[in-house]
Amino acid sequence: MEVVLDKTVNFAVLGVGVPNQNLGGHSVYNGIGEVHAHFISQTPGARLTACCDLNRDNGEAYARKFSCDFEHDYERLLARPDVDVVVVCTPSGLHGEHTERAARAGKHVIVEKPLEITLAKADSMLTAVRESGVKGVIVFPTRYYSAVNAVRDAINAGHFGTPALINALCLRYRDDVYYSGWRGTWALDGGGACMNQGIHMIDALLYLLDDLATVQARWDTIGHPKDLVEVEDVALALLTFRRGTLGTIQCTTCAWPDHGERIELHAMDGSVSLATHRVLDWQMANDAHLPDLSTLVERDEEFTGHRLLYLEAVPYFRGEGPCRCEIASGRRSLALIEAIYESARQGGAVIEPVLG
Repeated sequence: MEVVLDKTVNFAVLGVGVPNQNLGGHSVYNGIGEVHAHFISQTPGARLTACCDLNRDNGEAYARKFSCDFEHDYERLLARPDVDVVVVCTPSGLHGEHTERAARAGKHVIVEKPLEITLAKADSMLTAVRESGVKGVIVFPTRYYSAVNAVRDAINAGHFGTPALINALCLRYRDDVYYSGWRGTWALDGGGACMNQGIHMIDALLYLLDDLATVQARWDTIGHPKDLVEVEDVALALLTFRRGTLGTIQCTTCAWPDHGERIELHAMDGSVSLATHRVLDWQMANDAHLPDLSTLVERDEEFTGHRLLYLEAVPYFRGEGPCRCEIASGRRSLALIEAIYESARQGGAVIEPVLG
């Protein structure tokens, strides 16, 4: 039986992060759990009622900051009648376990990327969500940016013709301190530059072109000590699409001082380059197909895509509309990353990902 909400949606955040982090200059960043609390508190019809973390000091500090209750025990959190949705912000390799427990307790879920670190674990959690009659959301904020959706609409309308080339680039910098905990491990991170950082652009690529056919890849750990970082800090993939398009994925955490993310599309009838949500360049052979770029500007705030996600997720949990980040759609980027890793392990073998 489907769980339907007809009232204020009460959220609880699982995994509050570590205070005083600084990632890419984001002053509000104390772990992604704080970003969620920030936007829950700003979303009409949403309320943060509780948080949960194994670290009592961090959890209590978070609860004071956001005026919610702290629960040290996850089962106590799940037993609370004033929790409708659990926001899973724990290490990637625990997403499946924590989502399944929430779903079996009748709670809706929002899960930070990636969905999980293996398709087997992802499929198990998706089964739990489906069988429990709850709803789930996977966090891919890039899907909400107006520029990304304008490019998607133009592709689907045929304004570019057949895309010749699409490139997804994630050129990030992470120092050794970043990898001092669970990050950079196969057991909890599930991968490196592709799984943790690059997955946003990988998902955006699949959001724009959904007919991926094959992938070939190479990877290595070049910039960080291999006794510290088990996973890749640089990866390169070559893609083919059924419509004839070729593509590349480039991901690294060695690009000092950090060069951000970008997606590019080139075709005979036009080309476009986006830096996440900003249009760097957009030219069309037919000017009538060029959108008004002044309308493709997002609010000047950190993590603005999370705000847009919550504006859609709250009505979705009430049964008032669809959600473009419905949880099962998070499987696609994970399947592509698994194929990238498998190809690299086989020295660049051609792999056909099963995205469905």
